Amino acid sequence: MHRIIGTLRLEVRDAQGRLVRARAASNSVMQGGAALVADLFCGAAATPVNGMAVGISSEPPAPPYDSIALTTTNGDGTAALTGFAVPLVTDAMTVEVLADLFKVRVRVRAVVPAEAANSTDPQAASIDIGEAALGVLAADGLSLARLYNRVVFEPVAKTRDQELALYWDIDFPFGS
Repeated sequence: MHRIIGTLRLEVRDAQGRLVRARAASNSVMQGGAALVADLFCGAAATPVNGMAVGISSEPPAPPYDSIALTTTNGDGTAALTGFAVPLVTDAMTVEVLADLFKVRVRVRAVVPAEAANSTDPQAASIDIGEAALGVLAADGLSLARLYNRVVFEPVAKTRDQELALYWDIDFPFGS
């Protein structure tokens, strides 16, 4: 069966760049992500995937895969997480043709700096990050206007002096 497959590797690094924790998880393409690809294909959208975000939920995606945002608020609706979306830098993506596997692989690298994705509670030493997504940044650059995918993983505690490095491999199949 040919289908788009994506995986994520997340690394939490301390201020000295040492690996503190790591996670790996599979990607789920959201309904809006499929629509984004279709819109790009037919010219109805001009902005490709250009951002990444993290959130605090680790509830797995389920049909109908219609998530439009990550969870960045507490149960009462107040903000839980600051600076959760970041732009992808121009060299963040590479494309490789894996002809023998009949795939085109897109590799994405994103870094959430230490000053981002922190708790809004200044007394909190850390916040648990349990999800990540690629998508199209909102005009203000503070969130994703369109989600392409959503990946959930066992939550990782992120402190204010740690950065998150996220590495995606997304395989697009070709052939019959």
